[in-house]
Amino acid sequence: MIYVDTVLVLNSILDYLLLLSTAKLTAQPFSRLRLLAGSLLGGGYAVLLFLPDAHWLSNPLIKLLWAVLIVLVAFGLGGDLLRLTLVFLALSCSLAGILVLVSLFSAANLTYPQGIPVTSMDWKALILAASLCYLLSATFLRRIADRRETRLLPVKLRWDCRQTAFTALEDTGDLLTDPAGNGPVLVVYWKTAAAVLPQLPRLQESDIRDPVEGIGRLADSWGRGRLNLLPYRGIGSGQRFLLAVRVDSAVINGEVLHGQLVALAPDQLSEGSYQAVIGPRKGV
Repeated sequence: MIYVDTVLVLNSILDYLLLLSTAKLTAQPFSRLRLLAGSLLGGGYAVLLFLPDAHWLSNPLIKLLWAVLIVLVAFGLGGDLLRLTLVFLALSCSLAGILVLVSLFSAANLTYPQGIPVTSMDWKALILAASLCYLLSATFLRRIADRRETRLLPVKLRWDCRQTAFTALEDTGDLLTDPAGNGPVLVVYWKTAAAVLPQLPRLQESDIRDPVEGIGRLADSWGRGRLNLLPYRGIGSGQRFLLAVRVDSAVINGEVLHGQLVALAPDQLSEGSYQAVIGPRKGV
């Protein structure tokens, strides 16, 4: 007998863990509420498959389109939809295999009616198995997907009499450099950097989302030598631009840097452990 609540909860939990793994592995900024909405959409799809005359929903093309919809709800239009979807699907295959492995070592039965995992585990065992699947898959995939050395660095920025301090992640995979030859660019979440920026006119989110318009609105007041449009290309995405400002000085891990170029990121770069990312400096 198939219980709707078991199907909904099991698949929602697994989809949430898959979406969380996708965000971690792709360094994609995320909202937990949006991840929850996407996972509930996945769980709801699993329930719909068991409705009478719903066999058409099991068509591979429909499954693919639904996966794209789940990723879109979870991450919005700001991310690289194709890359996120491919990672989500790859993780789904890996996690399904691990779930089968867990069921083999437990007393619970795991079946796949309509291609949807259904288990007889109780609630505690269900949550434990799902968490174990996430930990195993995330640990394994992180090792093969990301071997970059990283460390957290204290950062202080100064512009005139204004100062602000935060934490930056040194990422050896970040190759964004200052066109003027002053080393790597410091990429900072724009709301974090706002404390050190001029207040007239005040920086707005629209300036970050549309940096071409932003530089036109701010350049005369802030100084045209202070502002730059910084081109960058992410993995799986086309060329884009970041609004970048040149601050008076920066102290990064104790090293004083004058004229540091700071690129303003439109979205948060982590859940709170760091607010900026910078590539490694030569000789450091």
